[in-house]
Amino acid sequence: MIHAVPERMWYVEEFLIPSLEAQGADRIRVWNDEKHRGNLRSCMECFAAMDGQGGTWHLQDDVLVCRDFVKRCREHDEGVVYGFCCEYFLDDPDLTGRVYVPDAWHSFQCVRIPDAWARECAAWYFSGAWRDFPDPELTVLQEVNKGDDSFFHAFLEDRHGTETVENLRPNLVEHVDLWIGGSVLRHYRDYQAKAHYWQDGDLVLQLRAALRARREKR
Repeated sequence: MIHAVPERMWYVEEFLIPSLEAQGADRIRVWNDEKHRGNLRSCMECFAAMDGQGGTWHLQDDVLVCRDFVKRCREHDEGVVYGFCCEYFLDDPDLTGRVYVPDAWHSFQCVRIPDAWARECAAWYFSGAWRDFPDPELTVLQEVNKGDDSFFHAFLEDRHGTETVENLRPNLVEHVDLWIGGSVLRHYRDYQAKAHYWQDGDLVLQLRAALRARREKR
């Protein structure tokens, strides 16, 4: 599932989906926030619509997948799996492998979520149950309609706090938002929020060259 905004659909259609298909990915879906409901609400509506009994890998529309993304996703297709770690987003890179929920990374560039848990998270959010969770930041995030990753992490702690998740190293995606128009949520960010464990630097160079060629053709 690719979570997208209309302004980034060109990248999703021209780059992200083809890269996934080239690796043999199937059942690729796009949740395009065409009505601009915003980060948090759109995410929770997507979660509510998950109708499977297995799990789904959720990607943001500003990532580059590693060269063996599909293979590694299939090898780690159980429970909650975080495929992206970024210290700028308050992830602790020293916490890798199987960890308890409080030690889970939380960046949403790439994460596998059981479909039942996604639906449960949406119900937890829309029912207002999240207000009982002791984190005042959630109220602020809800008011500005941001923080889907923070809400999901709080949900995990509230409803599945004794269970474990996987922080996957090496990371499965690199964050490339600054090369495709900049951050949608953090317009004034002046740093590159990169994956801590990224091994395919050559793919980044190839993407930048392809993006440059695309701009020159316009």
